[in-house]
Amino acid sequence: MAQLIPALQRIQQQFGYLKREALQQFSDESGVPLYRLHSVASFFPHFQLTPPKPVRLRICRDMACNMAGAGKMLRELAGESGEHIGVEGVSCLGRCDRAPAACVAITGSEHEFYYHARSATELKQIAATWLRGEAVAADHDGDRPFSPAPLTVDPYAGKTPAYAAVVKALGIRDAALHAAVKALAQRPGWRPEKLAQFRQGAVETRVERTMSPDVADAVRAWNTDSDWAKGPELAGWSDGLLNELKEADLRGMGGAGIPASQKWKDVRDAVRTAFARQDDTRAFIVVNGDESEPGTFKDRELLLRTPHLVLEGVILAGLLTEATEGFIFIRHEYPEQIAACRAEIERAEQLGVCGANASLLGRPFPVSVFVSPGGYICGEQSALIEAMSDRRGEPRNMPPKLETNGLEDLPTLVSNVETFAWVPYILVNGGAAYAAEGVNGWKGRRFFSVSGDVKRPGVYEVPMGMTLRELVYGEQYCQGVEGDRALKGFAPSGPSGGFLPAKLRAGAGLPRDHVNNKSWQALAARRGIDPSATEIDILDLELELNLFRALSPTQALGAGLVVYAEGRDMAEQAVNSLQFFRNESCGKCVPCRLGSQKFVSLGENLLDGQITPQRWDQELLPLVSEMGKAIEMASICGLGRSVPQPLRTAINYFGGDVTRHLSVGRDSVEPGGSHSQARQSLAPPGRTAPNGSKRWLR
Repeated sequence: MAQLIPALQRIQQQFGYLKREALQQFSDESGVPLYRLHSVASFFPHFQLTPPKPVRLRICRDMACNMAGAGKMLRELAGESGEHIGVEGVSCLGRCDRAPAACVAITGSEHEFYYHARSATELKQIAATWLRGEAVAADHDGDRPFSPAPLTVDPYAGKTPAYAAVVKALGIRDAALHAAVKALAQRPGWRPEKLAQFRQGAVETRVERTMSPDVADAVRAWNTDSDWAKGPELAGWSDGLLNELKEADLRGMGGAGIPASQKWKDVRDAVRTAFARQDDTRAFIVVNGDESEPGTFKDRELLLRTPHLVLEGVILAGLLTEATEGFIFIRHEYPEQIAACRAEIERAEQLGVCGANASLLGRPFPVSVFVSPGGYICGEQSALIEAMSDRRGEPRNMPPKLETNGLEDLPTLVSNVETFAWVPYILVNGGAAYAAEGVNGWKGRRFFSVSGDVKRPGVYEVPMGMTLRELVYGEQYCQGVEGDRALKGFAPSGPSGGFLPAKLRAGAGLPRDHVNNKSWQALAARRGIDPSATEIDILDLELELNLFRALSPTQALGAGLVVYAEGRDMAEQAVNSLQFFRNESCGKCVPCRLGSQKFVSLGENLLDGQITPQRWDQELLPLVSEMGKAIEMASICGLGRSVPQPLRTAINYFGGDVTRHLSVGRDSVEPGGSHSQARQSLAPPGRTAPNGSKRWLR
């Protein structure tokens, strides 16, 4: 199991950076070559290889924070950088609802200190006060209430979490075991001591004790759901609970929307195959809490407010798949959430539902928190597994899938925080009860993070199928667009889903032959829209992934929704998103590494007025299309495939914002600084274009 990243974190906390002598000492003691330590450490942004400045002020520069003036703030504070204070922009800090977000890193401290919606003057004073050795009280995620909207997710609301879903699952398992013991007792020679051996061996996921051949055969039949033990009343006892997840239509909440029941069954089947082959039967459950997509911060609230639900989901996954260990992978920018999950794990260990001696389970099932060393790319599940495996967090080429070859090349279930958090509710109340929570013919509920130009940004639990209009304008939700301006655009999945206009039109957003599209016809009937209409207000779209896949031009509906009011320049917003992808590209594959930089260069040249209309139409528009297709087809993971979306959607649906920046007839740049100045403040510290040029496409 991983030892490098925790060791590097300990060294950095002790010395404030990765001191060479300490690295050499760890290398000598562990036998890990020094070059491997540097290879891992140099990949993750959290690690410092040289002594840092005593105080580092970092300001988020993405999406909502960019909209709140982060670029201007960075320019204003640039003069504060010196020998003792560093000022720099960073990628999303997960506080988009409190923009602009900033943090102060103090050399030697375990975690940064976070400050929400502060002015440049306030941040300057905060940094100076820290430099004097005086602490400045940070803003805490727990300072604000969870959500003004009704919550369904927690079946223990107002009560002490009792792990009722785990108790229910154990009751079903133990009833099946009792039936198996009763069946074996009818066989000749099966005395009480043999039956006891079977019962213990059937519960243990790693049978290491010596047992007689007939007991071993019986245990193997149980562990493989075969022979005499086959069936839902015996070894297939977990089928009923997995079917509840299927009936609920619970899906992955990380963006892909894969049915949870399928992933759980795949891991369980892989474990059964290992038992049949008498291979290593270990398997792992991993919660992906590396929430780093700009505009997305729902997991922040679930990990902090309901860690018991996430942990219970992990334990249930371990029971139903026969996995042997669980991990909650959390980004290091969430110190309160890390502490909350660790405290809940300790409480659950005392209750006997997890840990090295999980008495209620009858077998060990340790669960721990793995603190991410940073990087948006670790949100990609295979990159996350690489980081946990003492390697650089670079995505894998797949297949094989993680469900069969994940952590330590063993079966691994990786799912989003929210997916695990809904499992207790479903298994306590039934899949049908969860499915019935949806509206307009859709199933279930989910959480959305809403930021940008809304009056009340935040995290909201909503029924699947509720309209975007109700979420944006509903009194118990966002309460409307800031300043009562008209809605101009909408990002349905952070930067990855690009930008959608206020109205989708035939030939400009709606799919081809949309009037014959079954999803369009059904939506028109529900919403009272003329089925032959050539446009639809985006606010009338229902929040459901399958509907967005059918009718939205980007086919995306993630957890991070960003609202843009009239007056926003969507070309500038697109370039800001391109810069994010460029900054966060892991660099493993050439299309993403070079393509993201080329897109940024093109966008920055556009904003700087360096492109003529003729060149734009004749040369660069075809290049955008060609280069975008190449990146999408050849990139290893979703980050690369998302790179073209911001600029592509800005061109397609906000053409006026794009063309006004062309060198003939363009508007003036924002008062107080040029686009070039803004670009410089947004560039990643210490990183330049691969060929050293900032004008590739000039």
